[in-house]
Amino acid sequence: MKQLLTGLLILVSLQWAFADSGIQFFKGTMAEAQALAAKEHKIIFMDAYTSWCGPCKRMAKDVFSDAEVGKFFNKHFINIKVDMEKGEGPRLAGKYRVNSYPTLLFLDEKGEVVHAAKGGRPADQFLGLGKVALSKNDKSGEYAQQYEEGKRDPDFLRAYAYALLNSAKPNLKIANEYIRTQDDFSSKENLEFLFDFANEADSKIFELAVENKEAIIQLKSAETFKEKLKSACNETVNKAIEYKVADLLDEAKLKMKTADPKYAKEYALYADIKYAAGTEDITAFTKLSDKYLKKYAKKDAQTLHQYARSVLMQTNDAKLLETAEKWASQATSIDYKAEYLRTHSAILEKLGRAEEAQKVNAKANELGGKQSKTPALGH
Repeated sequence: MKQLLTGLLILVSLQWAFADSGIQFFKGTMAEAQALAAKEHKIIFMDAYTSWCGPCKRMAKDVFSDAEVGKFFNKHFINIKVDMEKGEGPRLAGKYRVNSYPTLLFLDEKGEVVHAAKGGRPADQFLGLGKVALSKNDKSGEYAQQYEEGKRDPDFLRAYAYALLNSAKPNLKIANEYIRTQDDFSSKENLEFLFDFANEADSKIFELAVENKEAIIQLKSAETFKEKLKSACNETVNKAIEYKVADLLDEAKLKMKTADPKYAKEYALYADIKYAAGTEDITAFTKLSDKYLKKYAKKDAQTLHQYARSVLMQTNDAKLLETAEKWASQATSIDYKAEYLRTHSAILEKLGRAEEAQKVNAKANELGGKQSKTPALGH
């Protein structure tokens, strides 16, 4: 099978790595967002919107909710939504000369504009906008020159590491250099550093973060730390896929077992599913997914449907499709949606069960309130 399982990987990532998919917006004031940006060495993304703006609503529904968008923006920005007609909105609208909606602003910790754009846009273009904003705020070149000139004091190394991190550039080398200058990791500053740079499970910083787990949880919250663990382990699984090194897969699972024993079994199964998807092993993916769905998601219609759709789009193998048909049937029995019915119909069609497929699709059309053909199949 030559087709890359891109869609399947995206679905897996949606289900596991980012349970709260999409952009997580800060709930405080702009002044509080600026203070947080200074503390976390980030810039601010501000969605300047109004309640009546159609493009604003579409951005919120289709773009801000996107998992890939959420991953990038949550990592690199302090995100805030401001209604330009309520609260501090009118003041900010005047300050930043906002006169059309949405206006997408990127601000530094002092509130100065780094980059701005007007109007809605799809997820890929919005991601590009964020990357441009990061590049415009990139101070790492100045630090690189000083580093080449021999500057190595701890404050400098810390600032350089954050400059690289916030510019989405490789940063582990400099972060490790800073770590080697430190003997005590109990300070708030160093706990923040460990959390911010524990982005890959196969790293010394990740191990130090786990060793200081309780202190970091006190600082961040148990849920935030757990999400960090998952993200870091996922990055190591991604490397295992990219370089085809199964040992890295095993390391990610082992690191999760050390970091969060209660979640380790569930994560190990997820990691195996992700690796099977990334190495284009649809047979292993289906077998592992069936085990996961039975154990963790047998009443979750959305997850059942997404996994069924993944197998549908990636194979013609009857045995695998029969397993996917079972998931699709379960999904519609839990939540009777036209979308789920159409996926079920498409699987039946692929299995050669045309009469059943037509009946299920007719139900989907009736439920959807309009005529619709069975979706085109991927091969």
